[in-house]
Formats: sequence, C-alpha cells, structure tokens
Amino acid sequence: MRLKGRFRLSYANVIATIALFIALCGGTAAAAKIVITGKNIKNNTVTSADVKNYTLQAKDLKKGLLGSAAAAPLSSAAFQAARDAGPTGVAPSQNYTNVATLSVAPGSYVIFAKIDLQSDAQDSSRCRLTAEASQDESNRGLRANGTGEAHNLQLAHTFTQPGAVSLLCRTSSGNWSASDTKILAIKVGSAQAQGIG
Repeated sequence: MRLKGRFRLSYANVIATIALFIALCGGTAAAAKIVITGKNIKNNTVTSADVKNYTLQAKDLKKGLLGSAAAAPLSSAAFQAARDAGPTGVAPSQNYTNVATLSVAPGSYVIFAKIDLQSDAQDSSRCRLTAEASQDESNRGLRANGTGEAHNLQLAHTFTQPGAVSLLCRTSSGNWSASDTKILAIKVGSAQAQGIG
C-alpha cells in the first residue's frame, strides 16, 4: 500500500528536532550549572545530616562558640598519695595491713594504685584497693629472693561525702615489705559502674 502525499521537510520540523536534541543531550549540563545560594534555602532547614562531615572549620562558626564560657568547664582534678618505702618486715596474716590512704572530697573519681611487694619466702600476696564499698583486688606470687612484684589496681567510685581510698596488702607465708606505693584519684564529672557478662 502506498502512502498518499509526500513527506516534506519544513523549517518548523528542523527547529523542533534540533530543540529536542538539545533538550535531551544538553539538559543535564545546563542543570549542573545551577548555583544554589543562601537565598534559595529556607532558614533553619539545613541540619547536621545535610552537612558533609569534617568540612566546617572554626571560621565557619560564630566567634567564641568553640571554647566559649557557655561550654561546660572541665572540672577534673588529680590527687595522689605516695610512699617510697614501707611497711617492712610485716608478718604473714589473714588480715590486711594498710599501706597507704588518700583522703578525698565528695565527688566522682577514677582511682589507680600501684605497689611493689617483696618477701623473704616463696609466697603468695594479695592487695586490695578500697573506696567505701567499692574495691579491686590483685594476686601475685612472690619469690624468696626478695625480688619486687608489682600489683596494679583501679576502680571508679562516687563519694557523697568526704571519704578515703585505702591500699591494703597481706601475704600467706613470708615476711613482706612494700615499696614504690602510689594512689592516684582523678576527679571526673561522673562515674558509673557496669558489670561485664
């Protein structure tokens, strides 16, 4: 079957084809040239999720915002008790002997302690760091030649009133001596204990 009439290329058809071609091929390029400024964004609509991480600088923020007086101050402080030597020649016992005590004001603390123990017999030693009902314990074997063995202990505790942190030790067989004893209490904003299970 033969079509009636002849296909004629007109000026309108050519212009429409060119316009369609430009729209299909050049539309993306034209969209990429659009610049969005603050005038195009409604106030209070950009959130943290809209900002690429690590792209803002101090100069982009209000003067004084970083490190300003409005920020909560870091109110930490450290307190230490130290004893270079002693006690010495302590007889073995089931009871603990107090080696060092540190008095603290009310507040929350992270507490560390260390002590070196020596014995005149092959021995087992046990040290305890206490802060009211909170405590940490350490067990170490001791050699008969008097070589020092270190105990390291730590805990977190909140005192509601003035209190004390104590480091106590004992041995089971030989006479023991202590040296290089330290208790360090660092006051922090809050202390929370959580069981590990």
